[in-house]
Amino acid sequence: MRAAKSEKEKAIREKVIEETYANEYNKFLGFEILELSSTYSKSRMKCDNRLHNTYGSMHGGALLSFVDVMAGATACMCGYYATTVSANLNFLLPGVNTEYIYCECLKLKTGKHMLVYDIRITDDAGNLLDSGEFCYFASKVHVVDSPKFLG
Repeated sequence: MRAAKSEKEKAIREKVIEETYANEYNKFLGFEILELSSTYSKSRMKCDNRLHNTYGSMHGGALLSFVDVMAGATACMCGYYATTVSANLNFLLPGVNTEYIYCECLKLKTGKHMLVYDIRITDDAGNLLDSGEFCYFASKVHVVDSPKFLG
């Protein structure tokens, strides 16, 4: 993971990662955060057969959950907790014959409260499996509640 640009970014990233990994549902999904900033994130999830659908490929619900968690973590990197407003994921190819599924979130727009991210899900070979756009609402609740990091 690249070095944080500031102490504030470092503190926010540490808290977001800690809280993301502490969640029991996220533990079940079993993903790993590879990169996390307010403009970009990358993560990967093992293609565990517990996350497969009836046809033997990654279940769309598992993929949607994975993306929602990661795009949400990316949104929280703005310094405020965020919640999903809308989620659109286009399932282009099945997640099969790959050890990992990779999720990349790229910031499209950051407004005062609305944050929009472009989503790409790929396999080990770099094939595009899914694409989408997720929108989040940034609350007024700071991720790092210390006066040292406020404003």
